[in-house]
Amino acid sequence: MTVAMLLSVMVVGTGAAFSDQDSIKNTEAVDACSALNIIAGMEDGSYRPANNVTRAQMCKMICVALNGGKEPTLGTNNTPTFNDVRTDASSKWAESFIESCYSQGIVSGVGNGRFNPSGSVTGTQAARMLLVALGYRADLAGFTGESWAINVNTAASSKGLYKGIETIDANAALSRDNAAQMIWNALNAYEVEYVSQLITDKDGKLTSSLVPQDRVVSSTNDKITLLKDKYEAETVEDGILYSVQKDSKGTYTLKTTEGDYTKVTTDCSDLLGQKVDVMVKRTDHSKVFGVYANKDSVVLASGYVGALETSGTDQIKLDGTSYKLDGKDNTATIVRTANKDQEAPDTTLKALADLAVKGTITPATAASTIKLIDNNGDGKVDAAVYVPVQVAKVTAVSKTSVSLNYLTAGVANKTIKFEDAEVYNDVAKDDFVTVVDNSYRTVDETLITKLDVTSAKADATRTNEGKIDGDWYK
Repeated sequence: MTVAMLLSVMVVGTGAAFSDQDSIKNTEAVDACSALNIIAGMEDGSYRPANNVTRAQMCKMICVALNGGKEPTLGTNNTPTFNDVRTDASSKWAESFIESCYSQGIVSGVGNGRFNPSGSVTGTQAARMLLVALGYRADLAGFTGESWAINVNTAASSKGLYKGIETIDANAALSRDNAAQMIWNALNAYEVEYVSQLITDKDGKLTSSLVPQDRVVSSTNDKITLLKDKYEAETVEDGILYSVQKDSKGTYTLKTTEGDYTKVTTDCSDLLGQKVDVMVKRTDHSKVFGVYANKDSVVLASGYVGALETSGTDQIKLDGTSYKLDGKDNTATIVRTANKDQEAPDTTLKALADLAVKGTITPATAASTIKLIDNNGDGKVDAAVYVPVQVAKVTAVSKTSVSLNYLTAGVANKTIKFEDAEVYNDVAKDDFVTVVDNSYRTVDETLITKLDVTSAKADATRTNEGKIDGDWYK
């Protein structure tokens, strides 16, 4: 017998901030620094996390961070401090940022009147810059002289600047990925101020000395981070994100199990089903700077519902890999339908897997996508999100619309206008497609994706399955 296999790759939304998002390790830091306008992506939509950060780029990022996410209006000297900045075609754009950082003691040159703006900044150099931005004085903290690197790394470790990237070689060039993590760590560190203290010298005499301490503000002596000081922002742990909808003004409404947010500027649909942290203005939580996955939340796997299998009493399989389910009973692993305006779970993951194994699942449900999520950091699946699809055959294509014959019994055939849909190029009669209704998407458009059709002879069959080229297909 001959069996036709339908294969597809579906896109739910455009939530990923960068085209190479999967290559980014420090996702929270990159997302946060991007939201705060400190680090931008490339013109092609990528982030290029492995690229090195130059000394000039680091100066600009620090200047923007210290100015609350806006490029400050800065001037330049008639005679530049460094003789290799204005003459460097690739870095002369950064002269004002370098001069500003120099005037604040954040940077110094490399000798002979040079700054080396195009050179890669090392982890230790970046740490020194960030520590001074936090309030340390390079002369008092020992950030100059022969032991400067040791003193810098000691202070940076104490301040948590290397948190999450402890294994990096601080003497090597700093990548964009790790630079974002260091800057994010600095933004969440307490600022420093110097206070005068009486100390006893080696001769037993009392002398006055300036010593650093965490800066305190207001009558209650509250400590303050750079994030709160420069952006008037704070990060709050929120609930599970279950709906992201774009409005007519190009911003987004987000709904979580803990509350709603409107006028969010970033599409966060790639975080659906995950526990999120929301960076908001301290005095007005309706002002959202950015949304990103909580440190304990991670996507374990993604695939098709038809590829689910039961695997013992406390786990399931997806594409042959087993995943443990969280909770004493399997109902703890809930499944939410993407972008539905609801908090209640639709079904359980175990129930979906049972349908797939028993062969009682419909073709449309089998072709729907599923995302397995761990939201508490224990490595087990405690939530899942699926995007329902319909499978259809294109029966006609006009200049303004496409007509579809749905393959699921009871689903009425439909003609969809191109203006109301996102349709692949060169759609043609007799194509097989998957259809995602706009109610499951971030944007108010139906998504139509072409299916690749392959015909092959089945070597063997069994209930609900066929063996083709040595592999069994449901």
